[in-house]
Amino acid sequence: MQERDRLDADDIRRIRAGDSAAFRGLVARHARRVHDLARRMLRDAHEAEDIVQHAFLNAYKALDRFDLERPFRHWLLRIASNLCRNRLAARKARRRTPPPTGGDEPLPEPAEPARPLAVLSDQEERREAVRSAIETLPERYRLAVVLFYVHDCSVQEISEIAEAPPATVKTWLHRGRAALRGLLEEPETPPDGGGMED
Repeated sequence: MQERDRLDADDIRRIRAGDSAAFRGLVARHARRVHDLARRMLRDAHEAEDIVQHAFLNAYKALDRFDLERPFRHWLLRIASNLCRNRLAARKARRRTPPPTGGDEPLPEPAEPARPLAVLSDQEERREAVRSAIETLPERYRLAVVLFYVHDCSVQEISEIAEAPPATVKTWLHRGRAALRGLLEEPETPPDGGGMED
């Protein structure tokens, strides 16, 4: 058991014994990770903050059922990923709903935020390109890729978080990597700069 897992288990025991202030330790250790996952899944920082609050609230309510032999982080990320999936499903359902009758115009979808005008270094530009490419992946591939590459989760851990068999997780990772490769490969330019001979 890792040190972080031991600290989590200690805090959970204290909470179960009536020390609700111990929950702050869990929040301090895991809020940033949950926010990062939710932001990448939902592509919206404000919605991610909402997911963080709901995930911790749901976890707090269910702490008496939590198995102290398992990592709290995986359980919390599962709660957060389920909340994200529910939010994404609700978005899709709203898009399929016909506009209201009676002359009311449907609200437009929010515009994509404008990219900052500051000039990015090559490394920052590459990082931004990778981040943008990850955001275009289908939901399940995005979840697997973010958990594996950003949060350093193993295939087995992702399997537990996503509630999918390890073989399925491997498929998601393989397809996610292939999609990212296709999105990030730069087109080859002819050696002469692309000009045609007269």
